[in-house]
Amino acid sequence: MKHVILSIRTVLLSVFLFSLIVAPSQIAMSSINRPPSLLMVAQDNEDLSGVTVGLYESYYSSTDARIRESRGALLHMLSWMNATVHVLNKTDIVNGALWACEIFVIPEGLGPFIERNLGNVGMDKIKEWIALGGSYVGVRGSAAMAVSDSYFEGSNTTFYMGLINGTSIGMPSFGHTRMADLSIIHNPVDGPDLSEMPRSMSVVWQTGRYFVAAESQEMITLATYHYNGEPAMVAARYGEGNVFVSSPHFEYEENSDRDGTDYRDTYDDPDSEWPLVLEICKWMLDDSPTVVNTTTWTYPEPTELVTNTTDTDTNTQPFVLSVEMIGIGGALVGFVIIALIIVMKKQR
Repeated sequence: MKHVILSIRTVLLSVFLFSLIVAPSQIAMSSINRPPSLLMVAQDNEDLSGVTVGLYESYYSSTDARIRESRGALLHMLSWMNATVHVLNKTDIVNGALWACEIFVIPEGLGPFIERNLGNVGMDKIKEWIALGGSYVGVRGSAAMAVSDSYFEGSNTTFYMGLINGTSIGMPSFGHTRMADLSIIHNPVDGPDLSEMPRSMSVVWQTGRYFVAAESQEMITLATYHYNGEPAMVAARYGEGNVFVSSPHFEYEENSDRDGTDYRDTYDDPDSEWPLVLEICKWMLDDSPTVVNTTTWTYPEPTELVTNTTDTDTNTQPFVLSVEMIGIGGALVGFVIIALIIVMKKQR
């Protein structure tokens, strides 16, 4: 019996020493042995390898397929860029998911609906993350909401997101849905080097807008419409981060099935805008500090894209296990083991 008690004591002491020495070292290493995409931004890469992108799930509509189709095409575009993509919902964003990402992309959608879906808390989280170095990408509706004011179809709207101080203005005389010819600015002042891109591109356009900066706002024009010479794609800085917005749809590949959808395939698009967007994303990363920080977010496996089109809220609550929680748990285990040893001593 004495030998059994000694053996139990030896095991308990070993476990206790492990909890005091090894566990804390593992906690410290958790911030070092993180995925490569969380260590640095691959600014010098030819693509977005090693870069984590958050793609917003957005809202669902059973009557409007464009949100679903845009979300799917963006996922295929980002995968083509070799980025690691995580589909995020509002709950994820509120709980700190953006701190595991370098770029955040919101699909097409009605700006007021997207804002309502995110709520002020969600938008504040996005703005805080961008201000500290995150990069925002918006297309059509999510581009319009990134600009403070809107004049569209006879109505004035002020957007809470408002990352760019200016106005997006509708172009009713240009039609409803068509291909729009754009002039690409090869060397925009203080912007990305687009000198290897074509001088002109055709992009699908649906009741879009052009962008006008407020007097106090520095805005970088990346592409203009042939139709009126006004900005169609622009970039701007928000704090230490960057914003890229486009009213035309760069995500669709009308002459290819690599975008995963046949949406807008009835239009003829002789070129691809994906390389253009890739160069812009690389510039945004190079121009801003790294913001990823996994101590505030559990790093999940890449999320499967949800394809249902119901109007129900699909937000889920992720389980977040912080470093502090791990440390407290380790300390409690240590106290329990000490108590067991003391009790065994008294029983001898």
